[in-house]
Amino acid sequence: MKNGAAQSRLLLAVETLAIEKRPELERLKRGRIGLKRPDFIWHYLLQSFATMGRASGSKGLIQNQNNYRRVTYGALSKLTPGRRRKEVHEVCHVAKIRMPDIKAQYILDCFDYVKRMGGPEKAKEVLLRQPDREAKIKFLKGFPGIGPKYARNIMMDVYHKEFRDNIALDVRIKSISKLLGLTFTEADYSAHEGFYLEVAHLAGINGWELDRLLFNFGDEVKRKLAVAT
Repeated sequence: MKNGAAQSRLLLAVETLAIEKRPELERLKRGRIGLKRPDFIWHYLLQSFATMGRASGSKGLIQNQNNYRRVTYGALSKLTPGRRRKEVHEVCHVAKIRMPDIKAQYILDCFDYVKRMGGPEKAKEVLLRQPDREAKIKFLKGFPGIGPKYARNIMMDVYHKEFRDNIALDVRIKSISKLLGLTFTEADYSAHEGFYLEVAHLAGINGWELDRLLFNFGDEVKRKLAVAT
């Protein structure tokens, strides 16, 4: 009953918003071109670590080309292990991403992992050879620092056809769950995601569209929820 009431509240908040924000959702879907990048795996790993815990981290690590060029796979591959470690730690601090030393270690560990696979292009080939969505999620969770949220989000960022009915549960979406009076543990990822997928289907949109609405327009959703209380 509790989930049913929460579902109704959220549905009321997102139905009209989905119509209002349709142009923005369609624009975001053009991100599918990112899958064509030869360095797809490496670029989206960096983007994941840049935004993990704080979306604004992208400005310092991804959008700042001076910083970004220093941590491309090609640039790092030219350095000795010691110099690579120093470079990555320095860039993570200069870029002002959250938990820079932890993220730096993730990047360094991912570099070694990708290198063992033969580089970013080979890693991408292995990913795309995975037979289904669950296998792709499992493969991506094998990268150091990548959990269930980012294993989905990496593929959702490029609007991959197998990831259009997923929810990448982050702090913004969890804050909406809290506002709705819902409680899910970290181990309840599937049930938590399932709640939002049901709302998406009732609203006539897919999971990806609801995820992007809640991430990009979360404040509007919260205002609508407050009015509906």
